[in-house]
Amino acid sequence: MTTLTPLEILINEAAEVAGGLRRLAALMEMNPSNLIAMRKGERPCTWRTRGKLRAIAGEDPTRAFIAAMAEDLEASENADEKKAADGFKAMLAAFPENEKSPVNPKINEASSAWRNRRDSNPR
Repeated sequence: MTTLTPLEILINEAAEVAGGLRRLAALMEMNPSNLIAMRKGERPCTWRTRGKLRAIAGEDPTRAFIAAMAEDLEASENADEKKAADGFKAMLAAFPENEKSPVNPKINEASSAWRNRRDSNPR
Protein backbone atom coordinates (compact mmCIF):
# COMPACT_ATOMS: atom_id res chain seq x y z
CA MET A 1 0.00 0.00 0.00
CA THR A 2 1.46 3.35 -1.02
CA THR A 3 1.21 6.45 1.10
CA LEU A 4 0.23 9.66 -0.65
CA THR A 5 2.52 12.65 -0.35
CA PRO A 6 1.14 15.92 1.04
CA LEU A 7 1.21 17.39 -2.49
CA GLU A 8 -0.73 14.44 -3.91
CA ILE A 9 -3.33 14.85 -1.17
CA LEU A 10 -3.55 18.60 -1.82
CA ILE A 11 -3.98 18.16 -5.57
CA ASN A 12 -6.62 15.48 -5.02
CA GLU A 13 -8.56 17.73 -2.58
CA ALA A 14 -8.42 20.70 -4.96
CA ALA A 15 -9.46 18.51 -7.90
CA GLU A 16 -12.46 17.26 -5.93
CA VAL A 17 -13.58 20.83 -5.23
CA ALA A 18 -12.95 21.92 -8.82
CA GLY A 19 -14.86 18.99 -10.28
CA GLY A 20 -11.93 17.01 -11.63
CA LEU A 21 -8.28 17.32 -12.53
CA ARG A 22 -8.91 18.89 -15.95
CA ARG A 23 -11.17 21.55 -14.45
CA LEU A 24 -8.61 22.20 -11.74
CA ALA A 25 -5.91 22.70 -14.37
CA ALA A 26 -8.20 25.06 -16.30
CA LEU A 27 -8.89 27.10 -13.15
CA MET A 28 -5.17 27.38 -12.54
CA GLU A 29 -4.55 28.21 -16.21
CA MET A 30 -2.12 25.35 -16.63
CA ASN A 31 -1.81 22.26 -18.78
CA PRO A 32 -3.36 19.20 -17.09
CA SER A 33 -0.22 17.18 -17.89
CA ASN A 34 1.86 19.62 -15.81
CA LEU A 35 -0.48 19.17 -12.86
CA ILE A 36 -0.32 15.38 -13.23
CA ALA A 37 3.50 15.53 -13.35
CA MET A 38 3.49 17.61 -10.15
CA ARG A 39 1.23 15.08 -8.47
CA LYS A 40 3.61 12.28 -9.47
CA GLY A 41 6.64 14.23 -8.22
CA GLU A 42 8.06 14.51 -11.73
CA ARG A 43 7.76 18.29 -11.87
CA PRO A 44 8.43 20.87 -9.13
CA CYS A 45 5.47 22.65 -7.60
CA THR A 46 6.14 26.29 -6.70
CA TRP A 47 4.82 28.01 -3.61
CA ARG A 48 2.46 30.01 -5.84
CA THR A 49 0.96 26.86 -7.31
CA ARG A 50 0.64 25.25 -3.86
CA GLY A 51 -0.99 28.45 -2.59
CA LYS A 52 -3.55 28.34 -5.39
CA LEU A 53 -4.20 24.65 -4.72
CA ARG A 54 -4.70 25.31 -1.01
CA ALA A 55 -7.10 28.18 -1.73
CA ILE A 56 -9.12 26.08 -4.16
CA ALA A 57 -9.24 23.26 -1.60
CA GLY A 58 -10.88 25.66 0.85
CA GLU A 59 -8.09 27.25 2.86
CA ASP A 60 -8.16 31.00 3.43
CA PRO A 61 -6.13 32.45 0.51
CA THR A 62 -3.88 34.61 2.70
CA ARG A 63 -3.03 31.68 4.94
CA ALA A 64 -2.60 29.41 1.92
CA PHE A 65 0.07 31.54 0.30
CA ILE A 66 1.95 32.33 3.52
CA ALA A 67 2.04 28.63 4.45
CA ALA A 68 3.31 27.69 0.98
CA MET A 69 6.06 30.33 1.15
CA ALA A 70 7.07 29.14 4.62
CA GLU A 71 7.37 25.55 3.32
CA ASP A 72 9.75 26.61 0.54
CA LEU A 73 11.85 28.84 2.76
CA GLU A 74 12.11 26.18 5.46
CA ALA A 75 13.52 23.69 2.92
CA SER A 76 16.28 26.13 1.94
CA GLU A 77 19.92 25.72 2.98
CA ASN A 78 20.22 29.50 3.44
CA ALA A 79 20.12 30.60 7.10
CA ASP A 80 18.34 33.88 6.28
CA GLU A 81 15.61 32.05 4.38
CA LYS A 82 15.18 29.60 7.28
CA LYS A 83 14.81 32.63 9.60
CA ALA A 84 12.18 34.07 7.28
CA ALA A 85 10.34 30.72 7.38
CA ASP A 86 10.29 30.92 11.18
CA GLY A 87 8.76 34.40 10.90
CA PHE A 88 6.05 33.16 8.54
CA LYS A 89 5.31 30.22 10.85
CA ALA A 90 5.00 32.61 13.80
CA MET A 91 2.50 34.71 11.82
CA LEU A 92 0.50 31.61 10.95
CA ALA A 93 0.49 30.47 14.58
CA ALA A 94 -0.97 33.83 15.63
CA PHE A 95 -4.02 33.26 13.47
CA PRO A 96 -5.83 29.98 14.00
CA GLU A 97 -6.47 27.92 10.92
CA ASN A 98 -10.01 28.20 9.62
CA GLU A 99 -11.94 25.04 9.14
CA LYS A 100 -12.07 23.98 5.53
CA SER A 101 -15.33 24.56 3.81
CA PRO A 102 -17.38 21.63 2.59
CA VAL A 103 -16.92 20.67 -1.03
CA ASN A 104 -19.39 23.44 -1.94
CA PRO A 105 -17.09 26.50 -1.93
CA LYS A 106 -20.01 28.97 -1.94
CA ILE A 107 -20.41 28.28 1.77
CA ASN A 108 -16.91 29.55 2.55
CA GLU A 109 -17.00 33.34 2.99
CA ALA A 110 -13.30 33.58 2.20
CA SER A 111 -13.75 32.00 -1.22
CA SER A 112 -10.90 32.66 -3.59
CA ALA A 113 -10.99 34.09 -7.07
CA TRP A 114 -10.11 30.66 -8.45
CA ARG A 115 -13.15 29.05 -6.89
CA ASN A 116 -15.36 31.94 -7.99
CA ARG A 117 -14.10 31.54 -11.57
CA ARG A 118 -15.11 27.87 -11.46
CA ASP A 119 -18.68 28.87 -10.64
CA SER A 120 -18.85 31.53 -13.36
CA ASN A 121 -17.22 29.39 -16.09
CA PRO A 122 -19.15 26.13 -16.25
CA ARG A 123 -17.60 23.52 -18.55
